Amino acid sequence: MHELNLKLLQDLQALADTGSLYKAAERRHITHPAFGRRIRALEEWAGTPLVERGHQSTTLTAAGKTLLASAHEVLGILEQTHGLLQRPHRTRDETITIAAGRTLSHTVLPGIITALNQAMPQLCWKVVTTSLDYGVEMLLQGKVDLLMCHAQPAIEGSLQGHHLAWLPVGQDTLIPVSIPLVPQLPKYALPAHGGGPLVPYLDYAQSMSLGKILRSHLHELCDTTRLRTVYEADLADSLHAMVHQGLGLAWLPLTLVKTDLTDGRLARAAGPDKDVPINVRLYRRPAAQSKPLTRRVWAGLENLYGRSQKS
Repeated sequence: MHELNLKLLQDLQALADTGSLYKAAERRHITHPAFGRRIRALEEWAGTPLVERGHQSTTLTAAGKTLLASAHEVLGILEQTHGLLQRPHRTRDETITIAAGRTLSHTVLPGIITALNQAMPQLCWKVVTTSLDYGVEMLLQGKVDLLMCHAQPAIEGSLQGHHLAWLPVGQDTLIPVSIPLVPQLPKYALPAHGGGPLVPYLDYAQSMSLGKILRSHLHELCDTTRLRTVYEADLADSLHAMVHQGLGLAWLPLTLVKTDLTDGRLARAAGPDKDVPINVRLYRRPAAQSKPLTRRVWAGLENLYGRSQKS
């Protein structure tokens, strides 16, 4: 397998934006044949076709769209990290750095930042999107000021004894969804207990907190022996994209699919009794281990969300 060059991910972004190999090559300032070779190199690395080449336009395959979603995340994280490293140390001290899961970073977190900025308009936020395990590690090592994550027993156990403060800052709901067969009727319905055909299922990777929360409830919600896993990803956006492709059903955050349900692009795969409520928390280290700005921000958060609790 060839090593992955980040330039190839940027090539894929350009192709998705332009829908044309010629225009994408121009944007990337290389010749059309050279651009084609780079896309083929990316397909060789992926082990599957990423592009559907047509006479009028060039579109991405389902695999290409999945890789594109991951490319946006990877390149965005690297850009954020590069910007953080370029800041003078004095500026870093005036910045609040928060680790958050990739889904939370663009669903729940923006509302919190907006609300707090009304009271602290000069505040500068730096968001590091990461997995739950790395986020916990970064917080405990003091590499970030705050950690945003979904509440679950696993994280409570790993943070036990560190005397962290936490605040409940939001709620969401995992709901089973599918593309519609006809309006409001799912193509793939959640299998009830009692037998029947297998239903294609899109699952979260083992490392994802959403997956851990869902799996703790799954046996109560449906006949899991009739779920046939056809796709697994460590990004809710990837599952979202594949649900839209009609690959199967998935439990997705309501904040991510609310517009899809309203517009009829997706349908519920089961009633509200199969929903899984999830709580969102912010964590910080003890006050004595937190910089003054973090303590001031935490006080502002307590004004919005109530008194903090201790882990």
